[in-house]
Amino acid sequence: MIELFYSNTPNGKKISIMLEEIGFEYKITKVNLNPGGNFSEGEQFKPEFRKISPFSKIPTIIDHDNNKETIFESGAILMYLGEKSNKFYEQKDRTKI
Repeated sequence: MIELFYSNTPNGKKISIMLEEIGFEYKITKVNLNPGGNFSEGEQFKPEFRKISPFSKIPTIIDHDNNKETIFESGAILMYLGEKSNKFYEQKDRTKI
């Protein structure tokens, strides 16, 4: 199961769309980027979130079926999901075999 750390942003939506398209089971964990109208106090800056996303950014995923591998940055996540699902990503373009 993939856990998606998400906020309602264009990059967050990209990953949720990809997960729907590839048909993977996933869970969304919402990350409040703007509590009380102050972006500098968002949940993405909390130490527990920085353990999985060192640059304090969403989206981030944890692949609970693959030793809890953590991937952050939307492009890297899309590549990872494409490779894992064998969809939308040509074999010749892959970085892992």
